[in-house]
Amino acid sequence: MSTYTYAATDLISGAVLADRLSLTVQSFGMQLNGSGTLTGSLALSEAYAVNAPAVAALECRRAVLWVLQDGYPVWAGIVWDWPDQGRKQGTLPISAQTLDTLWSHRLITDTIIYQQVDLFQAFIDLVRYGTSKQSGYISSVSPPATRTPAYLSMVARNGAVSRLVLPQGAAAMAGVPWTASYTYSDLAQVSSAWQDMCASGNLEYAFVPGIDSSGQLAVFLRLAYLRMGRPAPSSGYTLTYPGNLIDYGYQRTGSQSSNVIWATAPPNGAALQWQSAYPHGSDTRDLSAGYPLMESSISWQGSWVTTQAQINAFADGEVQLRTQAMTNPVVTIGGSGYPRLRDIVLGDTTTLVATSPLHPPTSTGAPGLQQQVRVVGWTCYPPGPQQPETIQLQTSGVITG
Repeated sequence: MSTYTYAATDLISGAVLADRLSLTVQSFGMQLNGSGTLTGSLALSEAYAVNAPAVAALECRRAVLWVLQDGYPVWAGIVWDWPDQGRKQGTLPISAQTLDTLWSHRLITDTIIYQQVDLFQAFIDLVRYGTSKQSGYISSVSPPATRTPAYLSMVARNGAVSRLVLPQGAAAMAGVPWTASYTYSDLAQVSSAWQDMCASGNLEYAFVPGIDSSGQLAVFLRLAYLRMGRPAPSSGYTLTYPGNLIDYGYQRTGSQSSNVIWATAPPNGAALQWQSAYPHGSDTRDLSAGYPLMESSISWQGSWVTTQAQINAFADGEVQLRTQAMTNPVVTIGGSGYPRLRDIVLGDTTTLVATSPLHPPTSTGAPGLQQQVRVVGWTCYPPGPQQPETIQLQTSGVITG
């Protein structure tokens, strides 16, 4: 069984607010391209002086809460809320979310134009813009009201994010151009621009806790073009039931699937409106196997489409996410099982091997299910009163061939 400890630092300064907090945590998790949540509670003592330092260390909006598994940071997020309902339970409920959620509270108040800028560089620029309102891509049409010295001084003071490590060198270059514009009058969230990049630019990102070169707690921004994580031969673990898994669910949502995707792109600064061309966006294997036609559409957002190949490739990528009944196995690892959280990289591809009444063994005795899956998120339930330690992995089926 792992040992979980909790610490807190100040979001802006990085100062340590508490190096050990007596929290009871129900769960915490992470996922690709989106926020993860922690829910827990702080036990309150009748001695007020005992409570004061811990309560102060969990101040909403400014405290970053860290989870360490056997001494290594595996989760970090901002304490946003105290969902408190009363004193009878003798606790203070805590709700925190991963660091990326901060950029949903930072708006694009200038007109920013990226013209054939490297995809990763544009993403990193938006990260920095959200903390400073400074960017080399701000257009001259931006209103002076958003660039006053007083406002920029306040942002420099109150917009900073400590302990954040951005990619450098080759890790900061995707080798893929990104063309997009964000208009000041839209007052869009920085995080919404990131979602444009994920949907239309095939970008994936995660804010991952770790240890920096000086041995301090840090959050590293990880970026990937097309696919984050390691391929199955390199991930270093297999998911086996019965084995290192104590349970698995084989979710299939056929009602949400599509085997033909029509992708469109509005002009959005370009000269033409684009639409994908069949057979792009079609799962020909699924259709050839006799499954009924299920169509849906998706619109390219954010950047400009300039070639038919771009919109065709977009449709091809989307149909892989929506076809074959959208199989999304959920697997559960016991507290003493492998892999641990620090062994998992979001986006990893691995093999799920299972034998059960749902997937009985074959005539040769081989496991009934042998499928490559991709880890797209996880939720940890640390040990506590009436709660055994478990790690639940959210996966998606991997389409090959």
